[in-house]
Order: sequence, then C-alpha cells, then structure tokens
Amino acid sequence: MKKKVINVLRYLLFLFLVLVVVFPILFIFMSSFKTTEEIYGNPWAFPQRVRMDSYIAVFTEYGILRNLINSVIYSSITCIVTVIVSAMASYAIARMRWKLSKLCMTYLLMGIMIPIHSLLVPLYISVSRLHITNALALILIYIAGAIPTAVFIMTGYLQSIPLELEEAAVIDGASIGQLFYKVILPLLKPSIATIGIITFLNAWNDLMMGLIFLTKEKSKTIQLFISQFKGDHFTNYPILLSSIIISVIPMLIVYLLMSDRLVSGMTQGAIKG
Repeated sequence: MKKKVINVLRYLLFLFLVLVVVFPILFIFMSSFKTTEEIYGNPWAFPQRVRMDSYIAVFTEYGILRNLINSVIYSSITCIVTVIVSAMASYAIARMRWKLSKLCMTYLLMGIMIPIHSLLVPLYISVSRLHITNALALILIYIAGAIPTAVFIMTGYLQSIPLELEEAAVIDGASIGQLFYKVILPLLKPSIATIGIITFLNAWNDLMMGLIFLTKEKSKTIQLFISQFKGDHFTNYPILLSSIIISVIPMLIVYLLMSDRLVSGMTQGAIKG
C-alpha cells in the first residue's frame, strides 16, 4: 500500500512538472492565433477562430526569413568550428603527454566558471580595437564561449575510451593524424552530438551579445527580430507570439533528432571525467 502511494505521488509530481514545462508553450501557440483585442480581452480563452494572419505577416511584411537564415548561419558556423577545435584540443590534453596539459585544462575550465556576460565591457573594447564588427565578432565570441564547455565534455569522454584501440592502430603503422581522424573521431560521435546541440542552442537563443555587437539591420538574428515587437507602451502580441513559435521550431527539430545522443554523450563523458 505504501509503495502504491509513493508511485501515485511520483506520477503526480511528474505530471505537475510536465504541465509547468508544456503549458507556456501551449499558451503561446494558442495565443498566436488571436487578435490583439482577444489577447487583451481574455488571454486565457481559446481563439474565436484560427487566424494565420500574424504568421503570414511575419514573413511577408516583417521579413523574418532573413533573420532566421542569419541565426542558422551563425549557430551552424559556431557549432562546426567549436566541434573541430575542441576535438583536437581535447585529444591533445587527454592523450598527449606534455608539461602544460593540466595548466591548459585549468585555463579552459576558468572559462566555464566566469560568466561570459561579465566580460561584455572588455569584449567590446577588444572588438572595437581590432575593428571586428557585426557577424564575425559575434561568431568569434560564440566560439570562444563554447570551447571551454566542449573541451570539458570531450576530455571526459576521451578518458573513457580504452588506450588499447590507439595502441593497436599505432602498431599497424598509423600516424597521429590517422589515429585521430580514423580511430578517435568516429568514437567521439556521442560527445560531438552533445556539444553540437548545446552549442547550437546557446548561439540560437542568445540575445545579449547580438544586441551589443550587431549594428547592421541585415545582420540581426531571430532573437533581435522578436525583441523589436516588445515596446514600452505597446506590444504587438500576435506578431510577437507567432515569431516565438517560428523560432522554437528549428530548436525543437534539432533536439528531437539528437536528444538520445545528447543523454549518452553527457553520461558516458562523465564516467571518468
């Protein structure tokens, strides 16, 4: 009897957590089909009828497609460069014997401990002095912020790979480059998927960095596009909520396709890390 009560309470807790997560998404989705008058009149009611006007206007009048493409480009480049650099750095730290390997790892871990938003002023000064602006500056900052976490995850995962695999490849005459690309890299796929998802989503969801470093209208991301509909005196809720739903779809697709690898990469990488 006691066990049944515990199970019921557990399922009730899980149901509550699901509602906490799902309800805001359903509320935004439902409200995106309403007019401004309906939202202000009764925000909790269902829409009187399904209207696609706000979704059509977002693409035809406001040009959300350009901002979506910008976010895809910035996030994809950040993801690819971070994975490549972190994989090579992690292999050098975890497998190669050199005096400064532990110091290098400590230095990279400091990047995790220091919030990147606390570095906004020195970052802005550095970018200004180097005359790097807009997209390039934003991508470099994203990459620099993603590498410490990526190296930490990938180094832990590398330490769980048996050394015997590399020793067998060396006996067969493999060079360091062949060893890395043909033996190690295929084994790192779960951690690469983990790092790819985390890096892509972090870059996609960023607002602060884009707000500071993107000055050209044609370079702005989807998050900056969404923020322009929130005003001090008036908020265009139908357009705002429609834009939010559109911006969530790519993230949802990426996560659903890679979620199983995300969990395995995190857990396996933490075994010996």
